[in-house]
Amino acid sequence: VVADIDLWEGASGSAARQTVGGDLYGLPQDEPMFDLHYMPQKVFSGFTRKNRTVLMLLQSDSVGVTIVNNAYAKPQTLVEVSGPNDQAIAMQLNLNKDLIIRAFQESEVAEKQRQIAKSLNKDKSIFKNLGLTLNFSSAYRIASTDDSFVWARRDIESGSVNFIIYELNKDRIDLNAPILEQIIAIRDSVGEKQIPGPVEGSYMITEKAYAPQLKTAEIAGHKAYETRSTWELANAFMAGPFVNYTIYDPKNSRWIVAEGFVLAPSKEKRDYMLELEAILKSIKI
Repeated sequence: VVADIDLWEGASGSAARQTVGGDLYGLPQDEPMFDLHYMPQKVFSGFTRKNRTVLMLLQSDSVGVTIVNNAYAKPQTLVEVSGPNDQAIAMQLNLNKDLIIRAFQESEVAEKQRQIAKSLNKDKSIFKNLGLTLNFSSAYRIASTDDSFVWARRDIESGSVNFIIYELNKDRIDLNAPILEQIIAIRDSVGEKQIPGPVEGSYMITEKAYAPQLKTAEIAGHKAYETRSTWELANAFMAGPFVNYTIYDPKNSRWIVAEGFVLAPSKEKRDYMLELEAILKSIKI
């Protein structure tokens, strides 16, 4: 975050910490969407301009938000928020927080996809079973598969990072009925059938105590729904975050469900969720 010290310590700096530095939804414990690092305007020159994501707070006669790609480096997303005074800049941050956050998230997803592409998994199960391709690293292995379902995972020190992909008939979701309720009911039924826990009779379900967040999205050029919340095991004690993309594929008269979930007790999970988001958003039909 590049700004004069008066702005950083004033209302606009506080707004930046509450918006861009706010907590990421859907995690069991509080973790910020982005780690903010302050830099005074006067030292923003030379190599310090090479950061991939920059939020610049500018006191100016102009009022608004400007997004500039590759201004001083490549790749780079520079977001300028301007106003005549501290309060005006803070107001612009609050009014445009969704636009600003989306710009930075897209930048981070693109960078993670670039890193993943360095060592891609060559397994063809997803293509053979579902007619899809997506980029995921060679660290993942296929844990389970059938004609219309694939589960891939990679082990980490304290658990695992997972994604599942499956398809539904186009009539399985009624667009005239509440979408979120249907998505949760479907994922719970799939969890019971396909995602067993370590104890006999245990399986993955959506945690009832955490309200899911539903947004519209676009994946592979198609309309989609993004759901974020936390999962838990029925009949066992285990939980974590998930992100679910339910994508309409009109050409093949179906819905595609692509979901990532993390098991990492007592560990921060934000970066694992970013990795899963990058993988799932690389889908091509």
